[in-house]
This record gives sequence, structure tokens and C-alpha cells, in this order.
Amino acid sequence: MTAVCVVGAGITGLACAAELVADADVTVVDRIPVPGGVHGWEAPETLRLTALAGAARMLLGETAIRWDGSELVVVGQDGARRLAADALVIAAGARPLGRAELVIAGGRPAGILAATVACHLAENGVVCGLRPVVYGGGDWAARAVHELLSAGALAVTVVAADGVQVALPPDGRVTVRDGAHVVGVAGSPRVESVTLGDGESVDCDALVLAHGLVAVRNVDGTVWDGERVVFAQPLDDPASAEAAERAGREAAQAVRSAL
Repeated sequence: MTAVCVVGAGITGLACAAELVADADVTVVDRIPVPGGVHGWEAPETLRLTALAGAARMLLGETAIRWDGSELVVVGQDGARRLAADALVIAAGARPLGRAELVIAGGRPAGILAATVACHLAENGVVCGLRPVVYGGGDWAARAVHELLSAGALAVTVVAADGVQVALPPDGRVTVRDGAHVVGVAGSPRVESVTLGDGESVDCDALVLAHGLVAVRNVDGTVWDGERVVFAQPLDDPASAEAAERAGREAAQAVRSAL
């Protein structure tokens, strides 16, 4: 039987596995120990798709690190293992654009973080700044604003280049700069201000990057020399479970075509 590895146990990866499991030996790998990804393991979509993909092998809490065209190397608490496969599906999600990708000029002061990192810190009680600027208007921006305020931020300025796409907390501590771009950052040793495209300077003590998305590419072999690889990483912002599931079904069809 054809063997397929799926990296990512979010909605997209689960949907792909559910489509393939009837006629392929499917293994789903995810570094997070529960399925669901950003949608959560208790979400109705997660529960439904996990049930549909029930015959798939789930390697949760393990990280995919290399694909050479016929084997996927994964590392977990018991060490490394090699998984033979005829095809690989990358459904590892997306991340906010980084500073270089956003072309933000200036020095390298402390206090510039991706929204993913800022949210993780805030969820654990560590606020990255008392008066941060959040650059973005989609899912990660809204989540970052919520988490930062919950962790103790005194005021948050949202710079939404494409407008606010996801509702922000109705809180007087939130100020929105619609249609503006962050083009520079200043401060030493920590962020003291950001510069907007019109030349305006906004005082702050942290810059949280949440504008735009790029697919995660953390299995290096799939980028440089991988064969029979399908990328299933929708970049919609805001995202939806429907779009994620559709991407998974399309990835399954692409695998069948490739094989």
C-alpha cells in the first residue's frame, strides 16, 4: 500500500489524512502533542476530522526535521526515527512575516518579536512590553492584542496596514492606526519608537509583528531536494476552518496525482 506522511495535525493535515486513509498508509506528525493546531483539539472540526482519519497513525509530540524523497526523519522524546513514505504533505501552517521580510529599517534593539512568540510569552504571564505596537490587522494581531492586555500591557497601538480584519477587544487601552505601515524602528538597547510610512513616530517599548503570513518551511529537505512533496498551507488572514479543510482535500488530490 502507498505510504504518505503528513506533517501537521491541524485542520488541513487532518483533512488530508481523512481523504487518503482509505487507500494509503498515512502517518500524521506534529510537534504539538494534541491535534487541532490553532483551532484547538476540542473544536468540532478537529473532533470530526480526527474521527474520519481514525486509521491514520498519529505521531504527536514529534518534530519532522528532514525529508530525502523516500524517508522522513522525525525526532521525539525517544530519539530519532525514520519513516519510509512515497509522498510527503507539508501542512505545518503559517507564521507572521519577519522584520526582514517586512523591510523594517533601523537598528537591532531588544523588544521586536513575532506575534507567535509574544502570545506564547503573554500566555505564560510574561508581557513583552507595557506599551507595545502590534503591526497587523488579522488573526495573529487580534490574538496578540488580547494576550498582551491580559498579561498587563498598559496600552496597545495597532498599526493595521490593510485595516482591522478581526475584531479587537473593546478596550480603551487600544488605539488603531488604520492603513499605516511600519517602516522603521529606533531605540537602544530596547525599542523606543517605530516610524510609520508617512514619517510619523509612535512611542512604544516593543514591536509585535503580525502583518502578513508566510508558509512554515521547517523540513529543510522539502525545500532543497525533496521529491513528491505537496505543500498545503493556506495563507488566508483571517483564516477559517473551511478554507483549511478545503486545502487538505486539495492536497490529498495532489498526492494521488503525483503518485
